[in-house]
Amino acid sequence: MKKTGLLILSALAMFLFSGNLCAQIVDGDESTEELDQFYERAVTRNAKKPFEYPYVRDADVVWGRAVWRVVDFREKMNQVFYYPVEEDQGRINMFTMIDRAASNGTIKLYADDEFKEEIPDWNEHKQKLGSSRTEEIITVDLDGMEQVHDSVIYIAMNPMDVKTLRIKERWFVDKQRSVRDVRIIGFALVYYVQREDEAPQPMPLGWVRFNDPEVRYLLANTEVFNPSNDAERRSYDDIFQKRMFTSYVIKESERFNRSINDYLSGMDALYESERVEDDLFNIEQDMWEY
Repeated sequence: MKKTGLLILSALAMFLFSGNLCAQIVDGDESTEELDQFYERAVTRNAKKPFEYPYVRDADVVWGRAVWRVVDFREKMNQVFYYPVEEDQGRINMFTMIDRAASNGTIKLYADDEFKEEIPDWNEHKQKLGSSRTEEIITVDLDGMEQVHDSVIYIAMNPMDVKTLRIKERWFVDKQRSVRDVRIIGFALVYYVQREDEAPQPMPLGWVRFNDPEVRYLLANTEVFNPSNDAERRSYDDIFQKRMFTSYVIKESERFNRSINDYLSGMDALYESERVEDDLFNIEQDMWEY
């Protein structure tokens, strides 16, 4: 009798389990986000907190310098900003991230790197970045005569032509912690505009203030590809905080407020960029001299 009762209970349990499973499949309740995984992610997307900087008092900053640098997406280490071209497994490139957030009004974009002039309408601003070309169109009138007209064709901006990123940052020495540190102030994607019979011209799409809470949250919850480990969910915030990119300096704070290319060119400009990097490194080394 006991064995018979156990068999009946087991059959009943299997029937109820299969019924619930079929109901889930029919009703479409099963999530389709992680169908290519063999485990469930412990942390849900859009729930990661941005990195919190140590507090710094104005009185503790004994030295500081503003530096502008360029991150070239064509460099191998910087390709996480450029790829994937289209969304893939929840990962998007930096232009797509900024474009979606600015279109939805989630973040603000500014026309200058001092964040004084806000871009009111991102979609309208993006449309102005397109180019145009003139083509001749031949039409036939009612008398059978051919008419030649000039037609202006609008060409929308190509996201693939967003190839660099400009970063404005401040280096400083904190005497309270006895460290040389850096804070990113803002960044701007640079679009290379192609006009007729002209070389591509770099044009910043708009400056993003890095320390805005909306921007920090967006960076921390946008996943990027990790070429070394698929299991590590790396975000744009991680890339910036750990400085996992290569770059070169194009400007530093000085009396004339000039970019390096304004007074040097070619290899001389490259040497000047390296000189600025060396100065930033030597500041920390000089802190421990007696």
